[in-house]
Amino acid sequence: QASLQGLYIPGRLKAPMLRTADGSFRTASWDEAITTLAGKLSAAQGKVAVISGAGRGTFSDLLAAWTTALGGHLVRYEPFDHEPMREANRMVFGLDELPAHDFGAAKYIVSFGADFLETWLAPLENQRGFAASHGYHDSAMAKHVYFAPRMSLTGMNADEWHAPQPGTDAALALAMANVILSERSGGPADANGLRAVLAPWTPEAAAKETGVSAGIIRRIAREFASAKPSLAVAGGIGSQHRGAIELCSAVNLLNYVAGNVGQTVHFGADLAAGDGYGALEGLAKTMDAGQVSVVLVHEANPLYSVPKSGGLTAAFKKVSFKVSTSLYFDETAAQCDLLIPSHHPLERWDDLRPRRGVTSLMQPVMEPVFGTLPTGDVLLRVSQKVGGALAQFNAPSFEAYLKTEWKDLAKRQNAGDADTFWRSALQHGGVYAPFPDATVKLAAAAQQVGYHAPEFDAPAKDADASETFILSAYPSSMYSDGRGANRPWLLEMSDPVTKITWHSWVEIHPETARRLDVQEGEILSLTSAHGTIEAPAYLYPGLDPEVVAVPLGLGHTEYGAYAKGRGVNALDLLGAPDGTGLLPYPPPRAAGRPRGSRHQAPQTGAKHPPARPRARHANTLEQARKGLSPALAEAADGHPEPETNTATEVVAIKGFAAAQEKQTLYGDNARDLPRWGMAIDLAKCRHVLGELIHHG
Repeated sequence: QASLQGLYIPGRLKAPMLRTADGSFRTASWDEAITTLAGKLSAAQGKVAVISGAGRGTFSDLLAAWTTALGGHLVRYEPFDHEPMREANRMVFGLDELPAHDFGAAKYIVSFGADFLETWLAPLENQRGFAASHGYHDSAMAKHVYFAPRMSLTGMNADEWHAPQPGTDAALALAMANVILSERSGGPADANGLRAVLAPWTPEAAAKETGVSAGIIRRIAREFASAKPSLAVAGGIGSQHRGAIELCSAVNLLNYVAGNVGQTVHFGADLAAGDGYGALEGLAKTMDAGQVSVVLVHEANPLYSVPKSGGLTAAFKKVSFKVSTSLYFDETAAQCDLLIPSHHPLERWDDLRPRRGVTSLMQPVMEPVFGTLPTGDVLLRVSQKVGGALAQFNAPSFEAYLKTEWKDLAKRQNAGDADTFWRSALQHGGVYAPFPDATVKLAAAAQQVGYHAPEFDAPAKDADASETFILSAYPSSMYSDGRGANRPWLLEMSDPVTKITWHSWVEIHPETARRLDVQEGEILSLTSAHGTIEAPAYLYPGLDPEVVAVPLGLGHTEYGAYAKGRGVNALDLLGAPDGTGLLPYPPPRAAGRPRGSRHQAPQTGAKHPPARPRARHANTLEQARKGLSPALAEAADGHPEPETNTATEVVAIKGFAAAQEKQTLYGDNARDLPRWGMAIDLAKCRHVLGELIHHG
């Protein structure tokens, strides 16, 4: 819905812009912009780089072929990539891909920091599957256990939350796999080769590392193995610490020995993903060495969404001619020499291939609002001016290019008449087919999968700093990687956990706050070896006392009037990945110090729930299996009536319960006391809905 605001927002770039000699920008015509870009590309002699955040589809194929024809280098950039999961799949299964997960089929779900209901992989698909499995039907419902130092939205929907020592969660997965392999028969035959690898990881050994008791680890492992199929997930920014690859490898082993691969974990989907932070890091070194003359940035804002400590901004500035296709004047666009704003997605033709078998088709729903141009059209027009190796891209427009590609798709799928195939795709929004499961076996390297506790290097702190904390920088569902921070509709939406709007905050455990004498709303200064940020404190018990957490997505220095100067960017505290190709988000230590001043962040609803219970009547799983209605279950268990009931209400409630016993679970509305009722399946409703009901 907020994309509509992105379409009409006054801060959109309305035409091409060229940087002048004094450093400002002036409006240019499209002919001038395309001629200028064509001239720069011709003079670059192959020293061209492209950073693209576009999803996989016909446009990304064109961009890749176009860059190759120029002799350039393309980096597919995704700020919140899943490279640890991909690398773990290479190590354990020899598969260079991300799997798809069937939450709807799972009877038991364990998440090791994967915030699958909010920001992890495919949240909408995950939410739908979780609602199906975690909802009560056929006398059963799935159980959900969440292991993470911070209780996210996914953790708030769990049946159990345990906070292990930060960075040690791989030990939990290895211990669970060890319990299953040592106590259960069956499973994949080659899993027996893991016995020696897993043997050192007893529940007792894992308890020593994690702080979670051996009894809890052993119980959850047995429950996980007994519920078939089950599902364990890990990865994402919430658990992307220095041991993230080991964690994802351990979870792969856990799913494998439990028999979940092929049941709830499906390889063969070929999920689209970026090239990882390492590719961007390598490009930065190339730019810093002066080996790039022209860089084109498409649907990405890397100068905001990577830590300053990596030096990307300084390397980017060394490129002599920089181009951005952004719709908005963001941090990267502000450093460019030519701005060629693309159409909004609602104004252009496009398609996407998020996974094997699925090709979604986009068509414009309106005329362009401003004088922008689809980037596909720009590439084709530039090709006609440059000629040479680019002469092959001779379609009159990207719309025509797209339709030609879809004719080829119809042939590849033996779809018959291409026009009929095209019209059907327009009607249904694309073409959809299931993907075949890939055969999965343990790779030889899996026999050496091990684990060591990541080390957290605390920066030197000032003498008056109160103490240091492990920093957790996590993505917000509203601002994501920062691309939604210029939309007031999203800024006004409260965070589903803290209910804070329009602002950044620092989450701190109440016990830690008492020790530091920090009050709610007091400005807390966090300093790491790489920078300092200041934001109001939010006291949150769903946090390990050694951890402070800050949401990502705010703290822009550009990106329009609504985003610029609002909040803080937690990436300023993070360090470069030291050549590993993996950007760790949670591991740094930060010194915390109260500033003495206060600023109460805007917050919707009450922070603390009132005395009246949120749900008037609620069933346990056992009560539901006995067929008791909520009212009868409450009476049978001897719960006292709420204090706010009047005498009339008490009589009505008792009469209603008696009527239920005699006639129907829903009462007899034809009698003297017709009643209106609402039934809410709390196992299916997300926390946001619960809060809406709670605040009335």
